[in-house]
Amino acid sequence: MVVSNIDLTADSQIMKPAIFLSADTKEPVLNLNNDYRYLKTGYYVSLHAEVLGNRVIPSCENILDSNRTPLLLLRASKAGIPTLPFIVTDLVTKIAAELGFPLVLFAVNPFIHEGYKTANNKSALYRAVKSLGMNYKFAVCAQPLKGQIVTIKSFFGKCPDQDQQTQRISQQVYDLFKIPLCKLHVQKTPDNTYLCGLQALDKEELSKQDIERISKEVSLLLEQGEPFGV
Repeated sequence: MVVSNIDLTADSQIMKPAIFLSADTKEPVLNLNNDYRYLKTGYYVSLHAEVLGNRVIPSCENILDSNRTPLLLLRASKAGIPTLPFIVTDLVTKIAAELGFPLVLFAVNPFIHEGYKTANNKSALYRAVKSLGMNYKFAVCAQPLKGQIVTIKSFFGKCPDQDQQTQRISQQVYDLFKIPLCKLHVQKTPDNTYLCGLQALDKEELSKQDIERISKEVSLLLEQGEPFGV
């Protein structure tokens, strides 16, 4: 069963989240949503499927881990996906002392949806930590900025318009977390590409071509009899 808040063009029956959440259907679920964050509809679809005992992609565990940048990077690193060192703290002095400049910073609080911020000096770092940490109430995840930050759309781990290193990271992240639709932030240096963060897509970011690509992947999975298991 495919449950989606996106108007796909796939030649198959797609159930809307509101209908699925009020039903007690017992079958494997492919949950396609532009936003899987905690307490968002995409999260509740997977939670409902798991409560019913259904296999579901993505699982709640993978949703929560992938949306916490430190957990994303930790699991990715253990799986062999290139990442850079990071620290989690609310102390500007600790970040500056341990990582220096420039930096890229992500929120740890799951209710912040601002992507990332960069800092080239201490003043910019204070502003970034204040913003991402909700006035210094929460820690942030800081990483050294070694190259260019590039944001890509990943659909089932595929991003064919990117270079081979980025395509490989996108596929590795999908193989590990099974998040069908997301944005990935990567750092590109002259020698390598590193995973930096994962972010939900805004629905307005999905172009007509994107929806056609997603629909094509869904049709292919259904033709192959993909069990949507985890």
